[in-house]
Amino acid sequence: MKVLIITGGNIDDDFASSFLKKNHYDEIIAVDGGLAFADRSDLSITHLVGDFDTIDGTILEKYIHRPDICVHKFIPEKDYTDTDIAVKLALSLIKNHHSEENEEKVIHILGGTGSRLDHVLANLQMLKNILDEDVRGIIIDQNNIIEMIRGERVLKREEMTGTYVSLIPVTMELTGITLSGFKYPLENASSHFGESLMVSNELLEEEGRIFIKEGMAWMIISND
Repeated sequence: MKVLIITGGNIDDDFASSFLKKNHYDEIIAVDGGLAFADRSDLSITHLVGDFDTIDGTILEKYIHRPDICVHKFIPEKDYTDTDIAVKLALSLIKNHHSEENEEKVIHILGGTGSRLDHVLANLQMLKNILDEDVRGIIIDQNNIIEMIRGERVLKREEMTGTYVSLIPVTMELTGITLSGFKYPLENASSHFGESLMVSNELLEEEGRIFIKEGMAWMIISND
C-alpha cells in the first residue's frame, strides 16, 4: 500500500508533477497548506488534515464539504503538528488495509522540507515512527530523497534519482557498517551521532549494498 502526504512546505511544481506521474497511491492526504498544491495539480485526495490556518479559504471551500473526502479538522492549539497527525493517519490506514503478501508499505511525504527548520527536524524524526511500524517513510523534494533505515538496504543504479548517497547517524552509535558497490566502501565499520564519516558517497556499481548491524541512520540521496 502506498500513501502520499502533501504538506505545506516547499514544493517545486515541475519536480513534484514529474515524480507523481511515476507513482500510484491508494490514499492521498492533503495537510493544510498542502491542499493548494493538490488543487492546482488536480489530485484526487482522500483525506484532508489540519487546522486550516494556512490555506486560502476559497480553495478550502472546494473540498471541505465533499462526501468523497474525509476531513480531519483540529484547533490550532493542538499537541501535535498537522504533519504528525497526517503520519499517524497514514499508518492507521496502512494497518487497516488488507495487504497482499510481500506488498510494499510506503508513505511518501511531499513538502516536508522548507524554511521552518523546527518543522523540518520534527519531520525527519517522524520517520522513526514510520520505520518502527515496518513501513518505508520517505521525504521527497527536488533535491533530496530522505529515508530512515536500519539493517540492510540495496540501491540499484537504474532506480537512482540522485548522485550522492549519505548516511547520517540517528542513534548514538552505529556498528557493523558495511558499504559495497560504493566509491568509498566500508567493512564492519563504526560511526556515531555527530560524525560525518558517511557523507557524500557515490554508487560505482550497478547495485550498492548498505548493511548496519546495530543502529539507525538517515539515508539521503541528493542531486549535484
